[in-house]
Amino acid sequence: MTPSDPNAVLQLGGAFTIERAAELKGLLLQQIMENRPERLDLRGITELDTAGLQLLLSVKRCWPRLSLVEPSPAVSQVVDLLRLADFID
Repeated sequence: MTPSDPNAVLQLGGAFTIERAAELKGLLLQQIMENRPERLDLRGITELDTAGLQLLLSVKRCWPRLSLVEPSPAVSQVVDLLRLADFID
């Protein structure tokens, strides 16, 4: 992924949970600032709790043009449960 790539996608993976929230926030913000992706690919997220969801929602709020795409089953389950379908592009 290059900063000038209009089709840049940042692929996310692993557990987005309270145990990793601080680490993930720093890594995610660094990647967004350095690479300016157009989309965050969520298919690799294996676990999502409220801390992970809060991180994704805050990223979306700060960068509204950033699309969140390809939700994994873990992401879909939380999004469906909380009726946040508009959260995923």
